[in-house]
Amino acid sequence: MKNKSISVIITVFNRNKLFFRALKSVLNQSYKNYEIIIIDDGSTDKIETILFPILKKHNNITYYRQQNKGNPEALNTGILLANGKYITFLDSDDQYMKNHLESRIYFFKKNPEIDIIYSPATIIGSDKDFFVPDARNKKRLIHLDKCVIGATFFGKREVFINLRGFKNKYSHDFDFYKRAIKSYNVFKLEIPTYIYFRGYHNGVINNLKKNM
Repeated sequence: MKNKSISVIITVFNRNKLFFRALKSVLNQSYKNYEIIIIDDGSTDKIETILFPILKKHNNITYYRQQNKGNPEALNTGILLANGKYITFLDSDDQYMKNHLESRIYFFKKNPEIDIIYSPATIIGSDKDFFVPDARNKKRLIHLDKCVIGATFFGKREVFINLRGFKNKYSHDFDFYKRAIKSYNVFKLEIPTYIYFRGYHNGVINNLKKNM
């Protein structure tokens, strides 16, 4: 694992019906020098029984199971386990287009002064699900195209380590972005090769909407 360029962190909690679509999208990447770190945040759907045969076939996948702590803490566990020069993420119900990793590596080779990037996503779902409570004012909704989508972060490992990962709060990705721009070169890469499926889950956002 020490020689892998990219660490792809996938957190999962009780989503075995969708998780393998996400995993397959990484395994099918055109760029191959990566490791996959799966953080199981205390699932009770026996995902490990389906996953173990896959682990035996792929020596670049690490599976780590922990007690349920929430997504930000699960991401932080993955960051601490990561060995790659770069770290990126994939939500367990989303997927990558085939050239997702390759396009990011190409960008960093051409722009070594950049420390971390984020991108818009290709959003799939109902229009009403494209709006979420604004991190700066939860009483109003904002379109996802105007948000910082944390799963699209792709950056140098030291950025995530030095900033101590994500805080356990709503819009942890936007909070991370605000901290990152104070100390690092952050760039928005307009290549939406991250496929973001809306409508499957996200109880935090749904509950916030109900209380608006």
